[in-house]
Amino acid sequence: YNNKFKKFGESGLCDKRSAGGNKKLTRESEAFILGCVASDPNVSLKWLQEALDKRFDLTLSPSGVTRVLQRLNPDKEKRTRGRPKQHEEKVEHNSCGGFELIVALAYHLGWPQMTAKAIKDIIKSLKRTKAFRSCENNSDKRGRDKHGRFTTKYNQREDISKTRFDSITEKRRKKNWKSMNVIRDEIKTSERKSLAILSLPVITMNGSIRTVNSALGRELKHFAGFDYKQSSLTKYLNELKYLGASSKLLENMVKFWRDCWGPEMKDLSHQAFLCYYIDGNTKAVWSSKRVKQNKVSMLGRLMGCLEQVFIHDTFGHPIYFETYSGHGPCGEYVLEMFEKIEGAIEEVPGSRTSVSRVLVMDGASNSVKTLRAFASQHKYHYITPLDDNQWKERKIDRIGRPTRYQYGKATLREVIIELEDSQEKGYLIKTRAIKIDWDNGKMTVLLTSLPVETTGPSEIVRSYFNRWPAEELQFKSMKSTVSLHRVAGYGKQRIKDERVAEKQEHIARMIKKLEKILKKPLEDIKVHEESIARLIPKERRLRNQSEIYNGKRKLPEKQMEQLKSYGKQIRRHEREIKKIEKEHLDNFRLLRKHRREWLRLQGKETVYKVDVELDQIVTFHRVSLANLYAYFIEHFLGGRPISMTNILHRIIHIHATIKETVDVRKIILDYNKKDKLMMEKLSAAIEKVNALNVIGPRGKRMEFSLVKR
Repeated sequence: YNNKFKKFGESGLCDKRSAGGNKKLTRESEAFILGCVASDPNVSLKWLQEALDKRFDLTLSPSGVTRVLQRLNPDKEKRTRGRPKQHEEKVEHNSCGGFELIVALAYHLGWPQMTAKAIKDIIKSLKRTKAFRSCENNSDKRGRDKHGRFTTKYNQREDISKTRFDSITEKRRKKNWKSMNVIRDEIKTSERKSLAILSLPVITMNGSIRTVNSALGRELKHFAGFDYKQSSLTKYLNELKYLGASSKLLENMVKFWRDCWGPEMKDLSHQAFLCYYIDGNTKAVWSSKRVKQNKVSMLGRLMGCLEQVFIHDTFGHPIYFETYSGHGPCGEYVLEMFEKIEGAIEEVPGSRTSVSRVLVMDGASNSVKTLRAFASQHKYHYITPLDDNQWKERKIDRIGRPTRYQYGKATLREVIIELEDSQEKGYLIKTRAIKIDWDNGKMTVLLTSLPVETTGPSEIVRSYFNRWPAEELQFKSMKSTVSLHRVAGYGKQRIKDERVAEKQEHIARMIKKLEKILKKPLEDIKVHEESIARLIPKERRLRNQSEIYNGKRKLPEKQMEQLKSYGKQIRRHEREIKKIEKEHLDNFRLLRKHRREWLRLQGKETVYKVDVELDQIVTFHRVSLANLYAYFIEHFLGGRPISMTNILHRIIHIHATIKETVDVRKIILDYNKKDKLMMEKLSAAIEKVNALNVIGPRGKRMEFSLVKR
């Protein structure tokens, strides 16, 4: 200060602080910045830097430009760090755009949330077990690289190749639970993966996971919110299989769809009874191993298979199922299935009195053993047809007067009939039957346990024959639409076949017994057989020396005589054997029969039981998809009769243009000019879906529209 004062006087002490310090900006440059901000509030700092340097020869840092903007416009919000937000619409195309409606419906009903919650509950229960806490001891790092990833050496290990298709129950014992992704996945991730499995019948056309990586599989990103690969979904299903998730998922499925279909059940609260339809679904298992077998109707052959037993409600909606290896138990075992779900179906909304449950079953469930099981309880009744070969006039205990069928052309008679248990000879039961004499000359007999005083014959007959339009017709369509007829995947567990083992023991005892009875004749036959065995090589040598010309054997005369001599001796021994067998004809016939049967059963002592866990998990998703289709038809398409196959071809496969912003996902469906009637229904359905304001898998509101191109 002293030097400045001596040199410049008092004017040298002015440091320009009153004018804002040593400012680089002039009034002209500040006005320029204000003008730029006014014309474009989101102008970038880099552009302002370059413009000031070029126009005013001013060099400012990005932070300097920011401070200038804050000083000139203090009311403006501070800029967020990073790249500026893009508010442009992202446009994509979906070749199966109609399925977005089903995804929106699933989120509205809460199906993905229910499925993910069930999986998380299973994981919570697993974490409390001792097996989970000590599972790190099962970690096997042989055949992996330094990052823990599998290499080709892992698959080449002998113990791995032998146990690759072992039963899941065997593999669980050595499983390292903490290595599974599903343990660490967030609940939103489980929702998306479950949606991906749900949409497999649409994007793969056959429900197979092998074609997820194909062209149509790219649409998965629209339905699930993420473009999952085949390997990711395969791993997810395998982990659910290890968790044993099927039982929990099926339990939740019954409760979930009971709540969804609750309003429809209220309309039936005035009825005396509710019908539940029992139906089966047999799926072929093509395996080189000897697996449990049953008749596969769609192929018309006896072969390895998985058989599913479905329970459908009054409207034909599948509410529960179980899968079995080979022949699925029916009849009395159906009552055990109902015990598992009776808590969910016990109450009928709006009903003030108890409602009887009637199980409508096909002819496979009309055994006396089944009828005895129903007679031992009072919760459920049955309606089932009687086989033609079981109807005999002698078995009728009492027959009523003829009455006309109120809902068709037939005459009905009340009958009390006696039936004998084929498994327990002499055990008889009496049951109510309805004899139906159709006007066209045919006859049908229905068995039922419903009391005569509560339900008339016409109502019983109508309830049984409503089985086709109410359940079987849509179940037939459902099998192909959601791929219920296809096996999802399985492992095999080798078990002892008790029936074959018993047969082998019985046959061995019979052979031993018959050989003891025929000891002397068998010894005599053995002498003749040994003689024949010595003559055959000699005869064969002479045959090899001969030539066949014009159908005649050419051989020197001496050798020809020798050949004929050998033939005569062999025939003589064969006649002696037949003579011996003729003296003990029945015993020899039995001995040959048992020897053939013993040879046939060799190698069949064991059978492979197919694991059904994975198939049940995938079928849970497929049944859920079928229920979503049915719910969409009932509540959004006016409830008019329409098959699920029609829904697939006329709505699900409609092309859509997707316009996506930060908050909204707009699905613009293409109007099909060839199908105006369905487009009118679809337009009304879209209005209903939009009114729900559904938040989809991407966390954005889903808006639908139908536009003519």
